[in-house]
Amino acid sequence: MKRNIIIILIAACVGVTWYIANTTERLTPQVKSAAENAILEQPEFPARPVWWHDDSVMAVGIVPDTVNPHHAAAKACEIIKAKGVTTAIVEIYDVVKIQKEDDWDQLAADSCQ
Repeated sequence: MKRNIIIILIAACVGVTWYIANTTERLTPQVKSAAENAILEQPEFPARPVWWHDDSVMAVGIVPDTVNPHHAAAKACEIIKAKGVTTAIVEIYDVVKIQKEDDWDQLAADSCQ
């Protein structure tokens, strides 16, 4: 009896995972590119590249001495919302620290919903 319950739970987990993976809407390369280019046009975001993780997290580099990271995250959210990205998280990183020490220290984040 316990074995049957465990098998049913495993099958349910696999089914839910498959459903989520197949119904999640992916961003098109054109939308991502438009969002990236709009971000990089702003003086607060000097670093290229802007990179994505699973179409749901957008990471952006700033120079923290010149820009408040929390304001930069909020501004990046506004920009990508205008380009059609409505469900993403923006993460802000210190680009100077990445270049010098390869230290990926997250400074701020904002949920763009």
